[in-house]
Amino acid sequence: MKKNIIIGCLISALFMYLAVRGINFSEVGRSFRSANYLYTIPIIVIIVLVLFFRSYRWGIILAPQVKYPQWPLFSITAIGFMTISVLPARLGELTRPLLVKQKSGVRMSSTMATIVLERVFDLLTLMAVLGMVILMMPLPPEIFKAGCVILIGVLSIFGVLILMVGKKEFSLKIFNLLLNRLPARIGVFIRNQLHAFIEGLEILPDVKKTLYVALLSVIIWGLLALSCYLLFYSFRFELSFLKAFALTVIIAIGVMLPAAPGFVGNYHYACVLGLKFFGINEAAALSYSIVLHFLQILPVVVIGLGLLPSQKISLPDFIKKETKAMEQHDDLTS
Repeated sequence: MKKNIIIGCLISALFMYLAVRGINFSEVGRSFRSANYLYTIPIIVIIVLVLFFRSYRWGIILAPQVKYPQWPLFSITAIGFMTISVLPARLGELTRPLLVKQKSGVRMSSTMATIVLERVFDLLTLMAVLGMVILMMPLPPEIFKAGCVILIGVLSIFGVLILMVGKKEFSLKIFNLLLNRLPARIGVFIRNQLHAFIEGLEILPDVKKTLYVALLSVIIWGLLALSCYLLFYSFRFELSFLKAFALTVIIAIGVMLPAAPGFVGNYHYACVLGLKFFGINEAAALSYSIVLHFLQILPVVVIGLGLLPSQKISLPDFIKKETKAMEQHDDLTS
């Protein structure tokens, strides 16, 4: 776990260096001063809406395991995304499973399956958007290649998930053949986790709900693209909504790598890279990336911290619990 944190921080430091290398900071300051910050108000509203739709979508995926009213769902989701933002190496991904286990006793593996599924829908949506963008405008070849690799990977994962839940007995038989080769203690642990994980995928056979989740994913990423587009107006960038969508995809690809808390560095470099390709100078691109990152992270962190007492746990206690869960996982699989 410590190794992953160190790697994430090193990657973030490298990308931050690349983002600011050769930048004229006096121009960055002028860009900050000339921006129209009235547009930040609707952007913050949009980010809160994104958080609401994320919680609503997750509730549909989670429903076969446990059903929550919308407000507790929103609270758990906000705290989950807050910890993703403040903890390195995506340690915050364990938050929602921990809260659900604490609240309802559902096994963490089952809840983690719903989060994996959520990420798969996100990636499928992003790759569909990337395909649409590529048909309508040129993008850097690196983005195209990365998109192809991600698409192949996510389609493979989606196919495996469908197979696991659709052909459960067959899938378990195949996994058992592999697990029998492992030491008994590790094999039993993984087998138990696998059963719980498959239980978390129960939404997939329901075509109507699966399509509904896909639609909600499009809405979520459309809103995030809209936040990018409104900030174009703040900085007086004459860029289209399609380019806002493209920039959203580029940033999403950038933050997939391990990173320091808040995806610092990864986020900024990806944003600067995308804007430079669209003809924006580096100084203006960097100032835009800093403001956009702040606006997309701050509301989530503030709401998550504000709702943390509703779960009757403090942030330090939460960090201790998540660290302990990671260490236990490392011990069992090492």
